[in-house]
Amino acid sequence: MAPALRARVDAYLEPRAAAIDAAAPGEAAARDSLAFLNDELAQVPGASVATPNVDLVRVAETIATAAACDMSTAFSLWCHRMVLEYLSQAPDGSPLRRKEVPALIGTRLFGSTALAAAMAYHVSGASLPVQWRREGRELVLDGQIRWASNLFPPGSITVTAAAPTDHRDGAPLVIAIPTGTPGFAIQPYPRLLALQATGSASVALRGVRVPEEAIVAQDFTAFITRVRPAFLLLQSSFCLGLAQRALAEAHAGLRGVAEIFLTDVEMLEQRYMELARLVLGAAANRGASHPIRQLVQARLDSAQLTTAAVALEAKVAGGRGYVSTSGTARRLREAAFLPVQAPTEGQLRWELSRSA
Repeated sequence: MAPALRARVDAYLEPRAAAIDAAAPGEAAARDSLAFLNDELAQVPGASVATPNVDLVRVAETIATAAACDMSTAFSLWCHRMVLEYLSQAPDGSPLRRKEVPALIGTRLFGSTALAAAMAYHVSGASLPVQWRREGRELVLDGQIRWASNLFPPGSITVTAAAPTDHRDGAPLVIAIPTGTPGFAIQPYPRLLALQATGSASVALRGVRVPEEAIVAQDFTAFITRVRPAFLLLQSSFCLGLAQRALAEAHAGLRGVAEIFLTDVEMLEQRYMELARLVLGAAANRGASHPIRQLVQARLDSAQLTTAAVALEAKVAGGRGYVSTSGTARRLREAAFLPVQAPTEGQLRWELSRSA
């Protein structure tokens, strides 16, 4: 980001990072930071309150800058932003566009993306764990969302996909569910290795009733095809933000015996620059000029670079980085999330192996 904006982000997030990291399960510790970033940086000054910032480069830079300070906030912002992306695909004039999008832009409502299973279904045909059936003008949903974030009741809305109970009724639908809807049961927040403050948990759906207006998209394949480039590019952005911070800390620590790591640092810095150019270049036209395979590869490469960068920072830091409250230790824990976050490293590599 521009230096002045980056300084604002650093000044806000750095003093809060340790407290956010230490949050207890269920505490919405990242919520205020998410609102600060979304309200102050991720939108277009003077633009309509019903129109999210379509400048994906600006959004990617904001997420990456946040990740350099605090991965929990960056991840929550990604989650929130993706729900804005989803609801912006809803039919013109729908309540989702008229009411929920402005509430998300103003952070009166927080977005929870629960499309991991949908992405896996799209890529590999994996099953969808949520089913829908129609009763009159309502849809009834049952099943389980295995992971969702930004579950900050009552002020959040979750977007997920559901398969028809009876396949004669149609195809999978993408549906938005307000967190307080009866039957929408957030399971106990688990104790996580990192990113505890993101409000992440499983959700059980038991007879959840939503109106037809809650349907975000009826053409599942077309919807996923439209949103997946932004999904992957913004995930790559928080990877790269964390990698950049780890490499900066490693470079600053190259003194004495640690100077032996100079070549390693420079090699990863070069790789970081290549990936940052690719991701921001693709974000400039929302991935339209890049085949989806290249964006999948960039997402995998960004996560692997980050894992290598934080491991190198730890080597340079030595014993002081092994203290659990250090920034180095926190970044190690944050980076451990990347291979298991959907799409997982296994899913990414599987997809690439079949699209060569």
